[in-house]
Amino acid sequence: MSEPPGILFVATPGPLGGSNRSLLTLFGQLEGKVTRILASPESGSFAELVRRENLVEEYVVLPRRPHHWTDRVLRLAGAARIAWWLVRNRKRVTAIHANALTGLNLATPAAIITRKPVVAWIHDPMGSTWGSRLGPLVRRLIPRLRLAAVSATAEASAVANGLCRPGDATIIPNPIEADEVVATDRPAHQQITIGFLGGVTERKGFDLVPPVVAALEDQPVVFNLYVNLGRRRDSRVIWERLDQWGPDRVDPVGRLADVRLVYGAVDIVWVASRAESFCRVAAEAMMNGLPVVAGDIPPLRDLLGDDKAGLLYPVEDPEAAAAALRRLIDDPELRRRLGAAGRRRSAAFPPEAVTAKLLELYGI
Repeated sequence: MSEPPGILFVATPGPLGGSNRSLLTLFGQLEGKVTRILASPESGSFAELVRRENLVEEYVVLPRRPHHWTDRVLRLAGAARIAWWLVRNRKRVTAIHANALTGLNLATPAAIITRKPVVAWIHDPMGSTWGSRLGPLVRRLIPRLRLAAVSATAEASAVANGLCRPGDATIIPNPIEADEVVATDRPAHQQITIGFLGGVTERKGFDLVPPVVAALEDQPVVFNLYVNLGRRRDSRVIWERLDQWGPDRVDPVGRLADVRLVYGAVDIVWVASRAESFCRVAAEAMMNGLPVVAGDIPPLRDLLGDDKAGLLYPVEDPEAAAAALRRLIDDPELRRRLGAAGRRRSAAFPPEAVTAKLLELYGI
């Protein structure tokens, strides 16, 4: 039998965030349908999961980040390796899948040289100055560029980067496989547990954690922090403030590769992000029947509805965030009702439908 059509997936590793976890789900759905070829660095949790689960048939190893190289040199080296590989294997590849804007940057020289179609799956919440300058050029040089976006916000970032006009991108949300994210065990615990997942960055709202913890000192709750525990220079002051409460109040659990353990251990999920393109964390919490408290930004408003599956608050207002959390802490029936609504709304992200739409864009 002939080999299935080849798709070259271009992804940069970074933390195992929503875009790369969605790519892992997609790989599982594509087994047997395409030959999965991944161009990515070989280190990091993303690459480890790909190898452990045998999620691709072939690996094009991109250079890691040497300390003495700049990011620009690293990108050029990675783009050159992808282009050289594709020139030699062009007959095996039907299309290129570029994951997020960084993946598109790496794939662009290969696409220009080989004239292969490119499907760019945009997960980025905002555009950039450089992107707005280079995007129109990329759009002209890759006439077979097809844009998919995980939300209207992600499409707006593609528009801001000059890659398409409003309405040109196909909206394809992050696929979420219930078996991968829904907790199978929920140990009993006496205190209400609030889960904070994500990065220790301003965009993820990590600086809001200390004032919210302080505002809820009268409540018998514990905050579980599922974040990178490496204390970066810009987060040290925040960690010093959190250390004063101790693990009985603020428990720095760290990142867990198996998110089912996260959702099995918490009662409420707090998303403090200032900017998101989709917010897989909120969608996964909904699938677990957990109520969400989140900053009122368009992607989260679309996910949660008008207080249907969670409570929204003004993004820059920690007092309002604490008030929303307090409502859920004090009202178990409200937690149950919002969680049940979240389960119903999360049915909008079936991985089979997402895979079918992407296969159509690949031309398969």
